[in-house]
Amino acid sequence: MLRFSRPYPGLDDTRERGGNDHYYRLGSDDSLSVDFGFQMNCGSEFEPKLRSCVHSKVCSLIEMATVPKPKRKTCSYSFHREPLTSLIELSNLVTNDHLRGFVDQYGDILTLLKMVVNPVPLQTLLQFYDPELRCFTFQDYQLAPTLEEYSILMNVPIQHQVPFLDVPKEVDFRVVSRAFHLGIKEVSDSWKSSGDVVGLPLKFLLRVAREEAEKGNWEAFHAQLAVMIYGIVLFPSMPNFVDYAAVCIFIGGNPVPTLLADTYYAIHSRHGKGGAIRCCLPLLLRWFMSLLPVSGPFVDAQSTHRWTQRVMSLTSYDIRWHSYLMDVRDVIMSCGEFRNVPLVGTKGCINYNPVLSLRQLGFVISGKPLEAEIAESVYFEKRSDHVRLEQIGRAWKSIDVQDGSVLGKKFAIDMPDYTDWVKKRVETLLLPYDRMNPLQVQPPLILAESVPAEQYKQALMENRRLKEKEQDAQMELYQAKADKMNLTHQLRDIQNVDVGGVRSKKRSYAEMENLLNAEHRECLRLQRAEASYQKKIRDLEKQLRDKDIQLKKEVDQRLALENQLGAEVVELRRQLEEKITPLPECSECDLLIDQCHYLKTLIPGSRLCSCSRLLTLVPVSGRIANQRPHRYSTRLNQQRSIDQVQTELAEMRANMAQFMTMMQGVAQGQEELRALVQRQETVIQTSNRASPVVAPAHENINVAAPANDYAVGDELRGIRINGQPLVAETVNARATRASVRHPAPIVDRQEDMFMLLSEDDEVVRFEDRDRKVDALAEKIRAMECQNSLGFDVTNMGLVEGLRIPYKFKAPSFDKYNGTSCPRTHVQAYYRKISAYTDDEKMWMYFFQDSLSGASLDWYMELKRDSIRCWRDLGEAFLRQYKHNMDMAPSRTQCRIREKQPAG
Repeated sequence: MLRFSRPYPGLDDTRERGGNDHYYRLGSDDSLSVDFGFQMNCGSEFEPKLRSCVHSKVCSLIEMATVPKPKRKTCSYSFHREPLTSLIELSNLVTNDHLRGFVDQYGDILTLLKMVVNPVPLQTLLQFYDPELRCFTFQDYQLAPTLEEYSILMNVPIQHQVPFLDVPKEVDFRVVSRAFHLGIKEVSDSWKSSGDVVGLPLKFLLRVAREEAEKGNWEAFHAQLAVMIYGIVLFPSMPNFVDYAAVCIFIGGNPVPTLLADTYYAIHSRHGKGGAIRCCLPLLLRWFMSLLPVSGPFVDAQSTHRWTQRVMSLTSYDIRWHSYLMDVRDVIMSCGEFRNVPLVGTKGCINYNPVLSLRQLGFVISGKPLEAEIAESVYFEKRSDHVRLEQIGRAWKSIDVQDGSVLGKKFAIDMPDYTDWVKKRVETLLLPYDRMNPLQVQPPLILAESVPAEQYKQALMENRRLKEKEQDAQMELYQAKADKMNLTHQLRDIQNVDVGGVRSKKRSYAEMENLLNAEHRECLRLQRAEASYQKKIRDLEKQLRDKDIQLKKEVDQRLALENQLGAEVVELRRQLEEKITPLPECSECDLLIDQCHYLKTLIPGSRLCSCSRLLTLVPVSGRIANQRPHRYSTRLNQQRSIDQVQTELAEMRANMAQFMTMMQGVAQGQEELRALVQRQETVIQTSNRASPVVAPAHENINVAAPANDYAVGDELRGIRINGQPLVAETVNARATRASVRHPAPIVDRQEDMFMLLSEDDEVVRFEDRDRKVDALAEKIRAMECQNSLGFDVTNMGLVEGLRIPYKFKAPSFDKYNGTSCPRTHVQAYYRKISAYTDDEKMWMYFFQDSLSGASLDWYMELKRDSIRCWRDLGEAFLRQYKHNMDMAPSRTQCRIREKQPAG
C-alpha cells in the first residue's frame, strides 16, 4: 500500500510500519517537497513496479512545478450600487417587536439591504466563471448558486409554480394599490416613466411610508418598505425608481427563481467583455462568502495575501460544504422537456445545471455528469423570442423534484471520476491566476486498491462528526452541571421558606385571634369612612346644584341689566340726536360758513384732516357703543360685557361734553358777530347821514354791496374756538351782485383805504398768523390723539421712521417661548432675516414675530429711549433670558462642541 504522507488535522499521524519500510524525499526546491513511503506486504517482487510508478508520478509533479502553466484572460467588472441611506434610515423604524412578523412575511431582505458589498471578492469570483457549464470552475471543484441556497439565504420558500415571465401590457392599478395599501387615484397620479420602464419614484414611496409609520399602520408600512427593497436592491433597474417588473414579482410572492435568473444572465452576458453587473449583488456575495472558510489560515492571511492568492490556495477540502448546515431534502433538477432548469429574469432567459451543485446541497456527486444535463438549452433576451418564453412557462408547470431516494444519502463528497473530469475541464478552460500552495493543512491522499478513497473520506467525516458530538456533549455536561447547581440553590431556598412557614404555623391561637380582630376593626373603620365620604359627596352635589341655580339667576339678572343698559344707550343716542339740531337758516349762518371756508384756505391739508376727524367724534362714539363682545355663559365674559358698556357710556358722556363746549363756543361767536354787525350798521347809518352822495343818472346802478350791510374784513373778528379768538388779517369777503331797490350811497371812508406797511410790520403779521394757525392745529391734533384708551397711541412703536418696502414679505420664524437658549434663538433669527434685508430697523421690527407668550410681553414693554439699534435689542434679550444659558446643554449643542477642535 502506497501512501503520500499529508497530515490531517485531528487525526494521529503515526502509522504502523513493517520491517521493510522505505521512505524517500525528492526535490531540492522549497516549492516541491513530497514525502512518500511504501510497505511491502505481498513480497519484494512488486517493489520495482511500485518504484517505477512512484518515479513517474514524481516526475510529473516536478514538471508541473517547473513549467509555467498558461492562464486565462481576465476582465474588469464594475459593481454599481445606488446610495441607500434614506432606505436604511426608514428600515430602522422596524422595531424588534415587528421584526419577526416582517421576516416571516417578506423574508430576510433587511439583511441584504444593510449588507456592505465588497467588490474585491466578487471581482475574483467572476474570473472563474465557466460560460458553457453555467458555474464557477476552480482547480479541483466547481461552485454554482442554486434555487435552494438562495431560498435558504433569503428565508423565502420556493413556490412550485410558474414564476414571473413578463410584465402585463396594461397596468392594473387596483392590484397595485392593494399591494401598496394606497388609494387607486394616489397610485395612478404618481405613476411615472423612467427610460423604457414605468413605475413609481422612490421619493414618493419614502414619503407615504413615513406617513404610515407615523400613523402606526405597520402592515402598510411593511408592505411599502418591502416593495422599495424589491425595486432598489433585489431587482435594480433605474436609479431611485421602482419599476413595474419589481412590483409584479412582489405581488407574485415567488422572487427566488427570478433572482437566480438575473444573477446568471448578468454574469453570462458580461463574460469576456467586462462592464457593469446589475443584479442582486448582496445576495451573490453572501452566497460566495458562505462557502469560504471562516477561520484558520485563510482568514489569518487576509492581511498578507491578496484575494486572488487566497482563493487559488483553496481546495475542495477547504470549502464549507453545507451538508450539515442546510436541511435540503428536495431539489429541483429539471422542468418539462428540459434536462436542466430554465430560468426567466427581468431582462432575459438562461438555464442552470443543478447536477453540478449537488455537493453544495449535501449530496454525493458520483461521477461525470451527462452531456444532456449540462448542455446549454436556454439563453436569449425576452423581447426577441416570445414563443420560447411561453415554452418555458409551460415547462415550469411540470417540475421534476428529486429527493434522497433518488439522489442518495446526505454526504458531501465527490468521487474520483468527477474530480478527474473537473481537472481535465480546468486544463481546457485554464485558470485566471497562478496556482498557490494550500494554506490549510490537507488530508493524506490514499491511492490503494483495497480501501476506496470515498470510504476513507467517509471515515474522516465521521471522525469529524464524532469530535463535534464530543464537543456538544461536553457543552451539555457543563450545562447539566450548571443546572444542577441552580437546582441545588433553589432547593435550599425552598427549604428555608418551608422552615419559615413551619415556624409561622407554630404561633399561638391568641396571636392569630388578635390579628383577625385587628383586621375586623380595620374593616369596620373603612366602612364608616366610606359612609362618611358618601355623605360628603351627596352634600357637595347638593351644594353644586344650589350654586348652579344661583349662577343661573345671576346670569338672568346680568342679562336684564345688560338689556337695561342697552336701552339707556339707545335713549342717550336719541337725546344726542335731538340736541344736535341744525341751525336755522339765516344770514349769520351763511357768514359762519364763509368764515369756515376761509379757514380751510389758511390751514394745511394734514391739519384740515384733523379738523374733519374732530367733527366725527360723536358718530364714532355711537358706533363704538354698538360693538359688543361675544356672549358666553361665563361670569367673566358677562362682567367684561358690563364693564365695556359702562366704558362706552363714559366715553359718550365725555364726547357729549366736548361737543357741547364746542357748540357753546360757536354760539358765543355768533353773539359777538351779531353785536359787531349791529355796531357796523350804526356806523354806516351815521356816515350816510353825514355825507350823502348821489350817483349820476346816466350810470347803471349795479354795485357789489356787502351782504347784511357790514364792513368787509371784519367778518372773522370775534369768532372763538375753544375759547381762543381767531383774528384774520387778510380776508376775501363775500360779495353778492344783485339789483338794489334802494342802493346805499357810496361813502369814501378813510378806514377802507389800503395802507402801505413796512417790511417789518408785514413779517410780524405773518408770524403772528402762522403762530395762531399752528396753535389751532396743535389743539385739534391733541383732541384727535385722545382715544378711548386714555393714552397717546402715536408714540407706541419701538422703531421710529420705519418704512417697509413694497411687496416685502417677511419669512416665518421659530417662536421663542422663554425656555430654550436665547443665544441660539438670536443666531437663528439673524441668519434668516439677514438673507432678506440689511436694514437693522426691519430686524428690530420683525423680531417680535419670533416671540410668543412672556417673551412677546417683554418686547411690548420696551421703551424707544433704551433701544436705539439692533445691538441694544439683542443685548437686552440676552440679559432678560440669561438664566436659560446657564442650564445644561442640549443634545445638539453637545454634538457641536464635540465637532469643534480641542483648545
